[in-house]
Amino acid sequence: MRTIKVTTLSDKKSIYINIDMIGHLYEVEEKDFNRETKKYTVIGTTTHNNGGFKVIESIQEVFNRIKAEE
Repeated sequence: MRTIKVTTLSDKKSIYINIDMIGHLYEVEEKDFNRETKKYTVIGTTTHNNGGFKVIESIQEVFNRIKAEE
């Protein structure tokens, strides 16, 4: 099993995701009133229908980590 380590947006903890089970990736940019813009990446897996994991790494960083596992 090949995994990458990423950091959750909510509590800044590390999680490991099996790269063979990644179904989709997309970047989100949220703007709240009087707050900074938040950017994060959602990593969806093919094994769960939970909307995906919100992580602080950019899509490019995720791709770089996947490439490093090859």
